[in-house]
Amino acid sequence: MLNFGIFEIVIICALALIFVGPERLPTMVRFLGRQYGKLMRASDELRRAFVLEAEREDAERRAAALRKRREEARARAEEARKRAIEARERGEEPPVEPVERELRLPGVAEDEGQSPTTLAEAALAQSRSKLTEQDALTEAARSAGSPPAEEPAPAPEAPPEGGS
Repeated sequence: MLNFGIFEIVIICALALIFVGPERLPTMVRFLGRQYGKLMRASDELRRAFVLEAEREDAERRAAALRKRREEARARAEEARKRAIEARERGEEPPVEPVERELRLPGVAEDEGQSPTTLAEAALAQSRSKLTEQDALTEAARSAGSPPAEEPAPAPEAPPEGGS
């Protein structure tokens, strides 16, 4: 971040010891550590908020595209229905047109009868779970500096009594 080397850190520590004094130095270091922690938490929270907002906007954009495609499909279906009614009125066989599957959202499994709103909500939930996974990885990397808590060893099994 600031790219300090060992020599620069030693100089800063010596100056802090001279100007602050040995009795107030631990208090000052604790204060600076707490402020640094607050700054890092605020930074992480801000990053998380930006990512969530970007994912929300992306989901809204995809949902709007799905709504538009759904309306277009409804208009085509209505037009085909009108043509079929007109053909029946004239005594002709109504035209048969292949029906396309219009409402597909990449990356989200689609069940029969699912509405575009449900699909967009599923996409948003999928994006949030990815963000949660990233947060978990970040937290794990942050805590990697501390030794992992050891689990107690399982109790040894006793031999069966009355062995015969």
